[in-house]
Amino acid sequence: MDLKDRAEITARAVCEVLHTEPPENVRSQVTEIIEDAMLNAVLDDGERCTKLIMDHCGADRDLAHKIAEDIRRAQTALITNLSSMR
Repeated sequence: MDLKDRAEITARAVCEVLHTEPPENVRSQVTEIIEDAMLNAVLDDGERCTKLIMDHCGADRDLAHKIAEDIRRAQTALITNLSSMR
């Protein structure tokens, strides 16, 4: 299941809890807000992991930089893939 599908399911669940059936354009906006929040959470978590690696690999800075660069490349690929799904 991709991010957009998860965002749509979440938007439907929110509408059910609120006992409302908004117009399609409003539901699309809600879905996009949820999708953006999920993406930002993934990116923030990646940054947190990168910082954690840098802090704990002090003795081997080259390894820490390599791992951090791998994480950044994976994040870039994730953003590209998620953007193309929109």
